[in-house]
Amino acid sequence: MPTLAEQVDGRTSIVDEVLTGSMGEGEVLSGVELVGCTLRDAQLAGATLAGVRLEGCALERVDLSRVRLPDAVVDGCTFTGCKALATSWSMQRAPVLAPDPSTWVECQLAMGSFGGLDLSGARFERCVLTDADFDEAVLREAVLDDCSLAGARFVRADLREADLRTARDYVIDVGDARVAGLRVDAVGALGLLAPFGVVVG
Repeated sequence: MPTLAEQVDGRTSIVDEVLTGSMGEGEVLSGVELVGCTLRDAQLAGATLAGVRLEGCALERVDLSRVRLPDAVVDGCTFTGCKALATSWSMQRAPVLAPDPSTWVECQLAMGSFGGLDLSGARFERCVLTDADFDEAVLREAVLDDCSLAGARFVRADLREADLRTARDYVIDVGDARVAGLRVDAVGALGLLAPFGVVVG
């Protein structure tokens, strides 16, 4: 099976193609724009996607663990059944215009760094986000549905109008985050009180 670099084959823009090629640890793919493409069953763990733009793409069962994303852009993509352990999403380039929200479904995202990213309107469904870093991230109107957030950090995050009603195991210091309109359930409310030493029951 050809590698992802071989499938790209020096092109700078690829539209509506299905790509299944993998990349090894330390390999670099740079300067390519993928629009409406599907990346499926690929192993990219430890690779570098430098200056790569993913726009409206579907990533299915792709291993993105420890992938480096310097100056990359993820715009309106859907990740399904992907693994991205200890991946620094915050290395992405800050776009001139806010990206369209992306969706993560049944993904393993533990220890990932989303710090400082604009994730407005993003959806995380049935994802594992333990020990993830959302420091200074913008999560306005984001939905974290049935997600595990044990150990996740939200220092100076913007959680206005976000929906955490079915998320679990989170602790958020509401004195150090923007939380107007944040929706939580009764159990989740305990995670908002915990930093103040409040014991309920």
